[in-house]
Amino acid sequence: MGKSDDSIQRRKNKKSRKKQDDKVSNRIAGIIAAKKRRLSGKRRMCEGMCYSLPTPEDPFNERHGKVDLVKKKKKKKQNQSKKGKNPIKKTGLAQNSDKLKEEFHMHAPSKFLILCLKTIQDGLQQDGAFNGGEEKPFFVHTWGIEFWKYFTSGKDIIGTNQAHATTEQIAWVAATTADAISRKEKEGLSISNSFLLFLVPSQEKAVKVRKICKPLKALGIHTVSLHPGASIDHQIQGLKNCEPEFLISTPERLQELLSHGAIKTSDVSFLVIDGPLTETGYVDAVESIAKSISGKPQILAFSDCSNSSSNFLMKKSVGESICRIPLDDPVNDHNMA
Repeated sequence: MGKSDDSIQRRKNKKSRKKQDDKVSNRIAGIIAAKKRRLSGKRRMCEGMCYSLPTPEDPFNERHGKVDLVKKKKKKKQNQSKKGKNPIKKTGLAQNSDKLKEEFHMHAPSKFLILCLKTIQDGLQQDGAFNGGEEKPFFVHTWGIEFWKYFTSGKDIIGTNQAHATTEQIAWVAATTADAISRKEKEGLSISNSFLLFLVPSQEKAVKVRKICKPLKALGIHTVSLHPGASIDHQIQGLKNCEPEFLISTPERLQELLSHGAIKTSDVSFLVIDGPLTETGYVDAVESIAKSISGKPQILAFSDCSNSSSNFLMKKSVGESICRIPLDDPVNDHNMA
């Protein structure tokens, strides 16, 4: 009995389907089968119900019911931490290095202070008042580092073995004071009046100190010099238009301006005295100005302490507890009896 055409065709179709099953993956085969059913109008009962509902985490159903893998990982980590896995602790070496870094930043001048010293030195070099090739940089000055330590600890200081401040010492005083102002502003404190009062014995010294402090204007620190060489009316008008952070003056001119009410020294935080404290008239003027300052400002005085009368006058003007910094050989912190 011969085979009909239909049976032959069915066998061929069966063989072709077997070949397709071998070549095509299950996923693609499922897609093909679904397409065929859709074209023939036959659908499974479950195909019309395959959808996901919106949730509070996915209100617009953008994930199509898929779980967020990132949240899963976070939950796993939280569960692991709850199970008793201790967090990673720093070793002893790491802790010691962190402590050393903190101590270094606490016991070393700030970057802004070094910037102020460099700005002053560069300004003096441009004016020809300082030869950088012959002199050392200001920031390696031994006296300055000792002064910075005592200043930051809030102590009164005497620069001994000398009656007048040098260029390097004035630069360190200006830079350290500018750094103190910067720190207070970072803490949110506003400084409306002069922070530094620098008393000098003569007009020439006032001009010199202002020349050293002038480069700090680029960093927001303004300096005003008051001396008998200029008209008092001109100086009063200038003080109305400017609120300097640094005030440099001779005692006589400052007393005149105080009597006219043109200036206030009540909020001065740092008083520097430069000059011959062995002269009675100069010391009386300094004492009178010091009394006009409310509170207890820090004081730095330059004096030759080899004279006993100078010692007594310094105690009377500054206080009983004074730290000494010799010019050549800085000594450890101690109080004068």
